[in-house]
Amino acid sequence: MVKDKDPDSILSLLPKDATYYFCQAEIPRALDTAILYEKASSLGLIGEVCKDVNDGIYRSRAKALPDDLIFIGGSTFIVAEINGL
Repeated sequence: MVKDKDPDSILSLLPKDATYYFCQAEIPRALDTAILYEKASSLGLIGEVCKDVNDGIYRSRAKALPDDLIFIGGSTFIVAEINGL
């Protein structure tokens, strides 16, 4: 998420029965991951901070069950930083 968005209004739309892996794009406009995590936690979302999207993918794969869905979302900046699946 970038700094000029309203995180509370967006985060409030997300399901509470999921696990989230929070990271930030490597751009100057990116919202600090610690702030995003704090706001998400205050809205009842469960997750953890990751150093980047690839770390988040690694962690989610390590914890996912065979029938779980892993969704990678956010800006195109985040998706562009994926090294490969």
